[in-house]
Amino acid sequence: MVKGNSREHNGGSDDLRRRIRLILLLDAAENAGLTPLPILNLHTIAYMSNVLSPVWDMPVLEGKVLKRRGNPFYPLLQYDLDRLVGMGVVLISNISHVLDQDQRWRLEGSYCLHRPLADRILQRIEAFEDERKLISYIRELSYALSALSANDLERATTEDATYADPIIDVGNVVDFAEWDEMNYSANAARHFEQLLPSGARATRGEMLHLYVHHLYGRLPSA
Repeated sequence: MVKGNSREHNGGSDDLRRRIRLILLLDAAENAGLTPLPILNLHTIAYMSNVLSPVWDMPVLEGKVLKRRGNPFYPLLQYDLDRLVGMGVVLISNISHVLDQDQRWRLEGSYCLHRPLADRILQRIEAFEDERKLISYIRELSYALSALSANDLERATTEDATYADPIIDVGNVVDFAEWDEMNYSANAARHFEQLLPSGARATRGEMLHLYVHHLYGRLPSA
């Protein structure tokens, strides 16, 4: 009985962490001028916030994702996002249905926070030191990603060192922090410090911006 309750409790904690992360992602995206955020771009930012967490010395929330032909997509995150919409914390607009690259119909839409409710939640979140560190990380990442157009952001993971690893086929799991701790993206972001003039040190924020600039430079012309 205790074991079952513990498992249930951990699942609830994971749900709460994902929802907090979603609220913080949308808040940061709004501050960076990215909202309303299309659904696939939201999942891309969520993925980037996971894979680049080590650059900011932050724990990875979800260390694996199924590789798709298009963007990363987190079913549990989408479920929590839908719940936040139902609770009135998140607003959805431009709703439609589209056929994705796997020939499956999915809901399309753009998301932003419903400020009257979300701001009260954010005030509570900001009372905790660990969450303030997470906020600073997600905001800096969003500012870095805001240099990309909406179309470039949608394509960014096609050049990401981890997600685009040719060794991992579509339909397999991209694992960078669950069983396998080989995180090529975070390693690449840290590597940019070695390219600076002798003695210069890159800040964590600069590493994020340099990595996103690197992704942009590798993207083929649309």
